[in-house]
Amino acid sequence: MMEFYISGQSIRYASPVIAANSRDFLRARFHFSGSTWDGYSKWAHFRQGETVYDLNLIDDEIKSDMHLNLSIGSWEMYLTGNLGESRITTVPVIIQVKESGLIDEPLHQIPMTVAEQLDSKASLALEKAKDIMETIESGELDGKGFQILGYFSTLDELAEGVQEPERGDAYGVGIQAPYDIYVYDGVGQQWVNNGSIRGPEGSRGNDGATFIPNVDDYGNLSWINDAGLENPETVNIRGPKGETGEKGDDGASPYELAVQEGFSGTEATFNWSLAHIASHAAQHAAGGTDPLTIGNEAIETAAVTRAKLAADAKILAFTNITVGSEAWQEDETYGDYPFRAAVTLEGVTEDFAPSVSFAPEDVLENIFAPVAESYDGGIYIYACESPAEVVTIPAIVCIPVR
Repeated sequence: MMEFYISGQSIRYASPVIAANSRDFLRARFHFSGSTWDGYSKWAHFRQGETVYDLNLIDDEIKSDMHLNLSIGSWEMYLTGNLGESRITTVPVIIQVKESGLIDEPLHQIPMTVAEQLDSKASLALEKAKDIMETIESGELDGKGFQILGYFSTLDELAEGVQEPERGDAYGVGIQAPYDIYVYDGVGQQWVNNGSIRGPEGSRGNDGATFIPNVDDYGNLSWINDAGLENPETVNIRGPKGETGEKGDDGASPYELAVQEGFSGTEATFNWSLAHIASHAAQHAAGGTDPLTIGNEAIETAAVTRAKLAADAKILAFTNITVGSEAWQEDETYGDYPFRAAVTLEGVTEDFAPSVSFAPEDVLENIFAPVAESYDGGIYIYACESPAEVVTIPAIVCIPVR
């Protein structure tokens, strides 16, 4: 069975292998999408060189008894449709027919021409009209009229099941309605397909409703629709909880990071400074002196002295610093962290060692590098991927190292 799919004037083709020199075997089915071809008389045209076969489709099909016997080689196939003065066509498709094992016998019967097909149908109609007139004139008309005597799945089953048909006998052939009605031609001694019997086309129904799904953060699948219909019940599609992963290695503490960047004070001094960041920021006035003081009880023997802090540049602390997604640029400084963002911080120069404390959720995602670098006017931070949203850094401490 060859399958053709038509959308407007476009046609696609799908079929199994076709071998040459078969006899009354090939069939084709045509699937029309939309309503473009509705009402048209449809014809399939097969061309190879000067040979042209024009076949009138019956129920959008080419039956095996329509003698579509294709010879070896390439065949061009396209469709035409006629409706009054209107005509529609498709682009062509190419059908490849391969050589068969039967190579000594030429191609058999050639399908009927368009005129022959129309003449055959007209002759059959005329023969049936004569039969009716003879029945009426003879007085044998029993009032039953046209009757379908039975149904068969295929034409072969009909031929086998009705061994001695009479002229005008009619049977339905097919696996479901509408059936093809075959009438026995007493002159040609063969069953003739008269198409299907169907009523007038019904009016177009209303458009169906569109149902739109939604899944919330908890895995609940619910629906809404645009026709005010009852929606399906909400169901949960979340899968079972996965196994807890292995605990990762502990990361470096802020003090360890500060030491890596050149901080030379003790951990007690560093922690004391972090604990007083908030009060120090609240008391510090722009352009004024820093009132930060360190009690003697917090200074260990190896810690820096008050005199040293006064002599050197002051420690700068910043809180809730935001970094927009547009600040991230590609950078090759660290191979594993190819994105860098410049964070502007007032008073910071390249002589500072920055310590950046990211939010816990950002730290757990392992996106940001454990190192940062200072420049005149701010610091650089690094990431393994470019964040798509604004990043808020809870605290940044910049310690002078020179």
